[in-house]
Amino acid sequence: MKIAALGYYGFGNLGDEAVLAGIRTALGETFPKAELLVLTNDATATQTLHPGVQTANRWRWRDALAALQGTDLFVFGGGSLLQDATSARSVLWYALMAALARRKAKRVLWWGQGVGPLQSPSSRTLVRLIGNQADALTVRDEKSAALLKELGVKRSIEVVADPAFALTPAPASQPQGVLVALRRWPGVSPATLAHALPGATALPMHLPDDLEAQGELPCYNWQQAGARVEDVLGQVAVAELCVAMRLHALIFAARCATPFVALSYDPKVVALARAAGQDDALLDATTVTPEQLRETVRRVRETSVERRCQLQDFARTERLRAHRPAALASEWFL
Repeated sequence: MKIAALGYYGFGNLGDEAVLAGIRTALGETFPKAELLVLTNDATATQTLHPGVQTANRWRWRDALAALQGTDLFVFGGGSLLQDATSARSVLWYALMAALARRKAKRVLWWGQGVGPLQSPSSRTLVRLIGNQADALTVRDEKSAALLKELGVKRSIEVVADPAFALTPAPASQPQGVLVALRRWPGVSPATLAHALPGATALPMHLPDDLEAQGELPCYNWQQAGARVEDVLGQVAVAELCVAMRLHALIFAARCATPFVALSYDPKVVALARAAGQDDALLDATTVTPEQLRETVRRVRETSVERRCQLQDFARTERLRAHRPAALASEWFL
Protein backbone atom coordinates (compact mmCIF):
# COMPACT_ATOMS: atom_id res chain seq x y z
CA MET A 1 0.00 0.00 0.00
CA LYS A 2 1.32 3.44 -0.93
CA ILE A 3 0.42 6.51 1.15
CA ALA A 4 1.43 10.11 0.41
CA ALA A 5 1.17 12.96 2.93
CA LEU A 6 1.17 16.72 2.44
CA GLY A 7 1.38 19.29 5.22
CA TYR A 8 3.73 22.03 6.40
CA TYR A 9 6.64 19.61 6.65
CA GLY A 10 10.36 20.31 6.45
CA PHE A 11 10.21 23.93 7.64
CA GLY A 12 11.81 23.56 11.07
CA ASN A 13 8.52 23.70 12.98
CA LEU A 14 8.42 20.92 15.56
CA GLY A 15 4.65 21.26 15.95
CA ASP A 16 4.05 20.39 12.30
CA GLU A 17 6.61 17.59 12.51
CA ALA A 18 4.70 16.22 15.52
CA VAL A 19 1.58 16.20 13.37
CA LEU A 20 3.40 14.14 10.75
CA ALA A 21 4.88 11.80 13.36
CA GLY A 22 1.42 11.25 14.87
CA ILE A 23 -0.10 10.54 11.47
CA ARG A 24 2.70 8.10 10.73
CA THR A 25 2.18 6.35 14.07
CA ALA A 26 -1.57 5.95 13.59
CA LEU A 27 -1.14 4.76 10.00
CA GLY A 28 1.65 2.38 10.99
CA GLU A 29 -0.56 0.70 13.57
CA THR A 30 -3.40 0.34 11.04
CA PHE A 31 -1.35 -0.42 7.90
CA PRO A 32 1.95 -1.89 9.16
CA LYS A 33 3.19 -2.76 5.65
CA ALA A 34 2.34 0.57 4.03
CA GLU A 35 4.97 2.85 2.48
CA LEU A 36 4.73 6.51 3.47
CA LEU A 37 5.96 9.24 1.15
CA VAL A 38 6.12 12.83 2.43
CA LEU A 39 5.95 15.90 0.21
CA THR A 40 8.40 18.14 2.04
CA ASN A 41 10.35 21.37 1.90
CA ASP A 42 13.54 19.71 3.19
CA ALA A 43 14.08 16.02 2.47
CA THR A 44 17.13 15.70 4.74
CA ALA A 45 15.39 17.25 7.74
CA THR A 46 12.30 15.10 7.19
CA GLN A 47 14.31 11.89 6.97
CA THR A 48 16.23 12.83 10.14
CA LEU A 49 13.08 13.46 12.14
CA HIS A 50 11.15 10.56 10.60
CA PRO A 51 13.63 7.79 9.70
CA GLY A 52 12.34 5.39 7.08
CA VAL A 53 9.92 7.66 5.22
CA GLN A 54 10.30 8.37 1.53
CA THR A 55 10.36 12.00 0.41
CA ALA A 56 9.68 14.18 -2.61
CA ASN A 57 10.23 17.90 -3.09
CA ARG A 58 6.89 19.63 -2.64
CA TRP A 59 7.90 22.55 -4.87
CA ARG A 60 8.85 20.51 -7.95
CA TRP A 61 5.69 19.64 -9.85
CA ARG A 62 7.39 16.84 -11.78
CA ASP A 63 8.57 15.21 -8.55
CA ALA A 64 5.15 15.64 -6.96
CA LEU A 65 3.39 14.09 -9.95
CA ALA A 66 5.73 11.11 -9.92
CA ALA A 67 5.31 10.70 -6.17
CA LEU A 68 1.52 10.73 -6.34
CA GLN A 69 1.30 8.31 -9.26
CA GLY A 70 -0.25 5.06 -8.08
CA THR A 71 -0.95 6.37 -4.57
CA ASP A 72 -3.62 4.44 -2.69
CA LEU A 73 -4.22 7.09 -0.01
CA PHE A 74 -3.43 10.80 -0.02
CA VAL A 75 -3.34 12.35 3.46
CA PHE A 76 -3.96 16.09 3.44
CA GLY A 77 -3.04 17.79 6.70
CA GLY A 78 -3.00 18.41 9.49
CA GLY A 79 -2.26 21.87 10.73
CA SER A 80 -3.58 25.24 9.57
CA LEU A 81 -3.02 24.78 5.86
CA LEU A 82 -6.24 26.28 4.52
CA GLN A 83 -6.11 29.90 5.63
CA ASP A 84 -5.41 33.14 3.81
CA ALA A 85 -4.47 35.34 6.76
CA THR A 86 -0.84 35.18 5.68
CA SER A 87 -1.27 34.78 1.91
CA ALA A 88 -4.07 33.88 -0.51
CA ARG A 89 -1.46 32.16 -2.66
CA SER A 90 -1.02 29.53 0.05
CA VAL A 91 -4.64 28.42 -0.28
CA LEU A 92 -4.32 28.33 -4.06
CA TRP A 93 -1.17 26.19 -3.88
CA TYR A 94 -2.66 23.69 -1.43
CA ALA A 95 -5.90 23.56 -3.45
CA LEU A 96 -3.95 22.75 -6.61
CA MET A 97 -2.05 20.00 -4.80
CA ALA A 98 -5.28 18.55 -3.39
CA ALA A 99 -6.90 18.62 -6.84
CA LEU A 100 -3.85 16.92 -8.32
CA ALA A 101 -3.97 14.24 -5.63
CA ARG A 102 -7.65 13.70 -6.36
CA ARG A 103 -6.69 12.73 -9.93
CA LYS A 104 -3.78 10.48 -8.92
CA ALA A 105 -4.82 8.81 -5.65
CA LYS A 106 -7.54 6.26 -5.04
CA ARG A 107 -8.68 7.97 -1.84
CA VAL A 108 -8.19 11.46 -0.35
CA LEU A 109 -8.40 11.94 3.42
CA TRP A 110 -8.23 15.27 5.25
CA TRP A 111 -6.49 14.56 8.56
CA GLY A 112 -7.15 16.96 11.45
CA GLN A 113 -7.23 19.88 9.08
CA GLY A 114 -7.44 23.44 10.45
CA VAL A 115 -9.59 25.65 8.25
CA GLY A 116 -9.72 29.44 8.32
CA PRO A 117 -9.68 32.29 8.40
CA LEU A 118 -10.70 32.52 4.75
CA GLN A 119 -11.25 36.14 3.80
CA SER A 120 -11.22 36.20 0.00
CA PRO A 121 -14.10 34.81 -2.13
CA SER A 122 -11.63 32.87 -4.26
CA SER A 123 -10.13 31.12 -1.21
CA ARG A 124 -13.58 30.18 0.03
CA THR A 125 -14.56 28.81 -3.37
CA LEU A 126 -11.38 26.74 -3.68
CA VAL A 127 -11.80 25.20 -0.23
CA ARG A 128 -15.43 24.34 -0.98
CA LEU A 129 -14.43 22.62 -4.22
CA ILE A 130 -11.62 20.50 -2.81
CA GLY A 131 -13.64 19.73 0.32
CA ASN A 132 -16.43 18.24 -1.75
CA GLN A 133 -13.88 16.21 -3.74
CA ALA A 134 -12.36 14.50 -0.70
CA ASP A 135 -13.43 11.01 0.34
CA ALA A 136 -13.39 11.84 4.07
CA LEU A 137 -12.97 15.04 6.04
CA THR A 138 -11.63 15.27 9.57
CA VAL A 139 -10.82 18.62 11.18
CA ARG A 140 -9.16 19.65 14.41
CA ASP A 141 -11.92 21.83 15.91
CA GLU A 142 -15.61 22.70 15.72
CA LYS A 143 -14.81 26.10 14.25
CA SER A 144 -13.21 24.49 11.19
CA ALA A 145 -16.15 22.13 10.77
CA ALA A 146 -18.63 25.02 10.98
CA LEU A 147 -16.70 27.03 8.40
CA LEU A 148 -16.64 24.14 5.93
CA LYS A 149 -20.41 23.74 6.28
CA GLU A 150 -20.87 27.48 5.83
CA LEU A 151 -18.83 27.32 2.62
CA GLY A 152 -21.13 24.65 1.21
CA VAL A 153 -19.11 21.48 1.80
CA LYS A 154 -21.64 18.67 1.76
CA ARG A 155 -19.42 15.81 2.91
CA SER A 156 -19.64 14.43 6.42
CA ILE A 157 -17.12 16.19 8.71
CA GLU A 158 -15.65 14.74 11.91
CA VAL A 159 -13.74 16.62 14.60
CA VAL A 160 -10.70 14.67 15.79
CA ALA A 161 -7.78 15.21 18.15
CA ASP A 162 -4.40 16.56 17.14
CA PRO A 163 -2.31 13.72 15.65
CA ALA A 164 0.47 14.36 18.17
CA PHE A 165 -1.68 12.68 20.83
CA ALA A 166 -1.03 9.38 19.03
CA LEU A 167 2.68 9.55 19.84
CA THR A 168 4.55 7.63 22.52
CA PRO A 169 7.48 9.38 24.26
CA ALA A 170 10.93 7.87 23.85
CA PRO A 171 12.69 6.99 27.13
CA ALA A 172 14.70 9.88 28.60
CA SER A 173 17.22 9.30 31.37
CA GLN A 174 17.98 12.90 32.31
CA PRO A 175 15.21 14.50 34.39
CA GLN A 176 14.23 18.02 33.37
CA GLY A 177 13.05 20.86 35.59
CA VAL A 178 10.92 23.53 33.95
CA LEU A 179 10.73 23.60 30.15
CA VAL A 180 9.83 26.89 28.46
CA ALA A 181 8.54 27.31 24.89
CA LEU A 182 8.12 30.98 24.00
CA ARG A 183 7.73 32.79 20.69
CA ARG A 184 7.81 36.33 19.38
CA TRP A 185 4.42 38.01 19.28
CA PRO A 186 3.21 41.64 19.21
CA GLY A 187 2.77 42.95 22.74
CA VAL A 188 4.73 40.08 24.31
CA SER A 189 8.20 40.38 25.84
CA PRO A 190 9.58 36.81 25.75
CA ALA A 191 12.85 37.89 27.36
CA THR A 192 10.96 39.30 30.36
CA LEU A 193 8.96 36.09 30.74
CA ALA A 194 12.09 33.95 30.42
CA HIS A 195 13.85 36.08 33.03
CA ALA A 196 11.02 35.28 35.46
CA LEU A 197 11.90 31.57 35.25
CA PRO A 198 15.52 31.21 36.38
CA GLY A 199 16.86 27.68 36.10
CA ALA A 200 14.43 26.71 33.34
CA THR A 201 15.46 25.17 30.01
CA ALA A 202 14.19 26.59 26.73
CA LEU A 203 12.50 24.32 24.19
CA PRO A 204 12.36 26.31 20.93
CA MET A 205 9.60 24.72 18.83
CA HIS A 206 10.24 26.58 15.59
CA LEU A 207 13.87 26.82 14.52
CA PRO A 208 15.55 29.17 14.07
CA ASP A 209 12.66 31.60 14.66
CA ASP A 210 12.16 30.85 18.37
CA LEU A 211 15.79 30.96 19.48
CA GLU A 212 15.84 34.70 20.15
CA ALA A 213 12.57 34.50 22.11
CA GLN A 214 14.10 32.25 24.78
CA GLY A 215 16.26 35.04 26.23
CA GLU A 216 19.34 33.81 28.10
CA LEU A 217 17.89 30.45 29.11
CA PRO A 218 19.94 27.35 28.25
CA CYS A 219 18.41 25.73 25.19
CA TYR A 220 17.53 22.19 24.15
CA ASN A 221 18.11 22.44 20.39
CA TRP A 222 16.44 19.31 19.04
CA GLN A 223 17.66 20.05 15.53
CA GLN A 224 21.34 20.09 16.50
CA ALA A 225 20.80 17.00 18.64
CA GLY A 226 19.42 15.08 15.64
CA ALA A 227 16.41 14.17 17.77
CA ARG A 228 13.18 12.62 16.57
CA VAL A 229 9.84 14.06 17.65
CA GLU A 230 9.45 11.16 20.11
CA ASP A 231 12.80 12.07 21.68
CA VAL A 232 11.61 15.62 22.33
CA LEU A 233 8.37 14.22 23.73
CA GLY A 234 10.47 12.10 26.06
CA GLN A 235 12.19 15.22 27.40
CA VAL A 236 8.80 16.77 28.13
CA ALA A 237 7.69 13.57 29.87
CA VAL A 238 10.49 13.84 32.45
CA ALA A 239 10.02 17.59 33.01
CA GLU A 240 8.60 18.94 36.25
CA LEU A 241 6.34 21.28 34.32
CA CYS A 242 6.09 23.18 31.04
CA VAL A 243 5.48 26.90 30.50
CA ALA A 244 4.53 27.55 26.90
CA MET A 245 3.04 29.83 24.32
CA ARG A 246 3.52 27.28 21.53
CA LEU A 247 0.47 25.04 21.06
CA HIS A 248 2.36 21.83 20.45
CA ALA A 249 4.58 22.30 23.47
CA LEU A 250 1.35 22.30 25.46
CA ILE A 251 0.04 19.29 23.54
CA PHE A 252 3.31 17.49 24.32
CA ALA A 253 2.83 18.30 28.01
CA ALA A 254 -0.80 17.15 27.97
CA ARG A 255 0.12 13.93 26.15
CA CYS A 256 2.80 13.17 28.78
CA ALA A 257 0.63 14.31 31.73
CA THR A 258 3.24 16.94 32.55
CA PRO A 259 1.65 19.93 34.36
CA PHE A 260 1.76 23.12 32.33
CA VAL A 261 1.17 26.86 32.37
CA ALA A 262 -0.35 28.06 29.10
CA LEU A 263 0.49 31.57 27.89
CA SER A 264 -2.29 32.47 25.52
CA TYR A 265 -1.79 34.55 22.37
CA ASP A 266 -4.24 32.64 20.15
CA PRO A 267 -7.68 31.02 20.69
CA LYS A 268 -6.22 27.56 19.97
CA VAL A 269 -4.06 27.82 23.11
CA VAL A 270 -7.10 28.79 25.18
CA ALA A 271 -9.11 25.90 23.71
CA LEU A 272 -6.42 23.35 24.55
CA ALA A 273 -5.99 24.51 28.14
CA ARG A 274 -9.74 24.49 28.76
CA ALA A 275 -10.26 21.11 27.11
CA ALA A 276 -7.56 19.69 29.38
CA GLY A 277 -9.26 21.16 32.46
CA GLN A 278 -6.40 23.59 33.13
CA ASP A 279 -8.28 26.89 33.02
CA ASP A 280 -6.58 28.07 36.20
CA ALA A 281 -3.17 27.56 34.56
CA LEU A 282 -4.04 29.84 31.63
CA LEU A 283 -2.53 33.34 31.40
CA ASP A 284 -2.71 36.03 28.73
CA ALA A 285 0.76 36.31 27.20
CA THR A 286 0.22 39.97 26.30
CA THR A 287 -0.71 41.14 29.81
CA VAL A 288 0.88 38.70 32.27
CA THR A 289 3.47 40.10 34.65
CA PRO A 290 6.55 38.22 35.88
CA GLU A 291 4.99 38.14 39.34
CA GLN A 292 1.77 36.57 38.03
CA LEU A 293 3.76 34.01 36.07
CA ARG A 294 5.87 33.03 39.08
CA GLU A 295 2.77 32.74 41.27
CA THR A 296 0.98 30.52 38.75
CA VAL A 297 4.05 28.31 38.39
CA ARG A 298 4.18 27.99 42.19
CA ARG A 299 0.49 27.01 42.34
CA VAL A 300 0.81 24.48 39.54
CA ARG A 301 3.78 22.91 41.30
CA GLU A 302 1.82 22.57 44.53
CA THR A 303 -1.05 20.79 42.77
CA SER A 304 1.05 18.72 40.36
CA VAL A 305 -0.20 15.32 41.54
CA GLU A 306 -3.85 16.19 40.89
CA ARG A 307 -2.98 17.81 37.57
CA ARG A 308 -1.07 14.76 36.36
CA CYS A 309 -4.14 12.61 37.03
CA GLN A 310 -6.37 15.05 35.13
CA LEU A 311 -4.00 15.14 32.19
CA GLN A 312 -3.65 11.35 32.07
CA ASP A 313 -7.41 11.03 31.63
CA PHE A 314 -7.44 13.78 28.99
CA ALA A 315 -4.53 12.24 27.05
CA ARG A 316 -6.18 8.82 27.05
CA THR A 317 -9.33 10.22 25.45
CA GLU A 318 -7.42 12.35 22.94
CA ARG A 319 -5.22 9.43 21.92
CA LEU A 320 -8.30 7.47 20.85
CA ARG A 321 -9.65 10.47 18.94
CA ALA A 322 -6.27 10.96 17.24
CA HIS A 323 -6.56 7.48 15.69
CA ARG A 324 -9.99 8.09 14.19
CA PRO A 325 -8.78 9.15 10.69
CA ALA A 326 -6.77 5.94 10.38
CA ALA A 327 -9.90 3.98 11.31
CA LEU A 328 -11.77 5.74 8.49
CA ALA A 329 -9.02 4.79 6.04
CA SER A 330 -9.17 1.17 7.21
CA GLU A 331 -12.77 0.99 5.98
CA TRP A 332 -11.47 1.48 2.43
CA PHE A 333 -8.42 -0.77 2.42
CA LEU A 334 -8.88 -3.51 5.06
